Amino acid sequence: TTMINGLAVLGWGVGGIEAEAAMLGQPISMRIPEVVGVKLEGRLKEGVTATDLVLTVAEMLRKHGVVGKFVEFFGPGLDDLTLADR
Repeated sequence: TTMINGLAVLGWGVGGIEAEAAMLGQPISMRIPEVVGVKLEGRLKEGVTATDLVLTVAEMLRKHGVVGKFVEFFGPGLDDLTLADR
């Protein structure tokens, strides 16, 4: 899974064939996935890590069936997360 998105750069995982074709300048087509927004508010309590947050959010997202969709995180809660934690 790509983590470049923490830098506010859009990125997503592709298979080896797709990556090779793109690097060789071949056109590839793909359907643009649905975007699901997650608004983060507040800050993590003392002793709670970003890993705790992501595991909780991942569990919640699985229940909503976000496989194959882009998930965009936004809101004031991002302000207190370091780049590494994003």
